[in-house]
Amino acid sequence: MKIGVDLDGVVFNSENYIASYIELNFMQEIDDKKLDFCSAPTQNRYALNASDFDAMMKVYEKSITKAPLMPYVKEALSYLKQNGHQLFAITGRGRCGEKHIKLTKKRLKKEKIFFDGYFFSQVDKTEACKNVDLMIDDSYSVLTKLVEAGVKCFQFVSDRTQKVKGAESVYNWGEICRKIEMQKSEIEV
Repeated sequence: MKIGVDLDGVVFNSENYIASYIELNFMQEIDDKKLDFCSAPTQNRYALNASDFDAMMKVYEKSITKAPLMPYVKEALSYLKQNGHQLFAITGRGRCGEKHIKLTKKRLKKEKIFFDGYFFSQVDKTEACKNVDLMIDDSYSVLTKLVEAGVKCFQFVSDRTQKVKGAESVYNWGEICRKIEMQKSEIEV
């Protein structure tokens, strides 16, 4: 099976890393009535002005190298590869410049996480997902488009996630592996 994997919020716990930073440093500017967790860009989620967004992006660069991994992601990705699945990183990372791509590749190598292919700077992931059997993502807006395009999706759900109709909710990497193996067994029967 060819599996697409988002990075932020799926491999790296960078969503929480960045959200914590924003909540701590922009308390006065955040209006709960304007929070939009269905919006993919963090600037839109928190309705940040341009200068606040620029400050947040400097922290985002640090998150690429410092944000913790999701629990057991390394083991799960290794398990999937050992069981014959191909893995493709399909991410919006890189839209802010080549530096983010280099930092990301360096971090993945350091963590010994390897993909069969990389699709960086994906504003709309639909085209990149045409050749995968399954996409694992956490973004409401991204998943909504993918489901509409007929892409099979797992939605990595967090406490602030609005669920996407048509995407199967998953909560951790152990569950992802179990569900993929169950589907593989159903196909072989």
